[in-house]
Amino acid sequence: MKFLSSMAGVRSVAIGIPEARTRASGRASATTPLPRHGAFTLIEVLLAIVIFALVLAAVNGVFFGAIRLRQKTADSAAKAMPVELALATLRRDLSGIVMPGGTYAGILDSAATIQGINQQDVGTEIHTTSGVFRDLSPWADIQKVAYVLRDPTNRTVSAGRDLVRVVKRNLGPVSEEQADEQRLMSGVGRLDLSFYDGTTWRTSWNSTNDATTLPKAIKVEIAMAPEPFAPGVRQGPAQAVRSIQMIVPVMVASVTNSTGSTSTTGGAP
Repeated sequence: MKFLSSMAGVRSVAIGIPEARTRASGRASATTPLPRHGAFTLIEVLLAIVIFALVLAAVNGVFFGAIRLRQKTADSAAKAMPVELALATLRRDLSGIVMPGGTYAGILDSAATIQGINQQDVGTEIHTTSGVFRDLSPWADIQKVAYVLRDPTNRTVSAGRDLVRVVKRNLGPVSEEQADEQRLMSGVGRLDLSFYDGTTWRTSWNSTNDATTLPKAIKVEIAMAPEPFAPGVRQGPAQAVRSIQMIVPVMVASVTNSTGSTSTTGGAP
């Protein structure tokens, strides 16, 4: 009997060991984290979206800033090109001015009546050697050039007036002079030419009435008209008038050749 009771106790102990192991493994599985399979949590996804949005906003600002800078530079260059062309043309014409006299060299007149293609204007007229030889043009390099201001054809494009260069190549008396008009720039508010006589700057000049045939230098001043306000934009303070000045020295001068006779008298031998 004692033997049977001891065997039963051993059996019960043997049976209880797996149960203890099962309870221990259950407690271990409850505290051990489950393995992950590469998925992102909601916080990580939201953080990635916020970072991507910030980077995209920065790139967008830089890109559109570069586009606006490029457009502004192109507009500035487009506005500066006509001004540079007009100044270069004026400098070439004034530098090549010829001495009045003869058939192909008329006077310098700051208030001449200019007969253009379709209308008549009052402007400054000179004779200059800025003409270009062409195969189909039999005229010499001396030409008559006049600068006038005219109202623009389309006033909605810009304010001010157009600077027009009127050129006549046929200076001979046989046939009628043919005018060639060239619009140099627009948006001009005022064109002033001053003439230096060696002492002071004068606002007018006429070679037939002046003792000096040509001035020592000619100053060109172009005052640009203020830019018009866009429709619907509130008008601010008055804009400053942009003025462009250029002085061109006149390198030709009239020379008077005078001959005098000298007589010698002597006593009789």
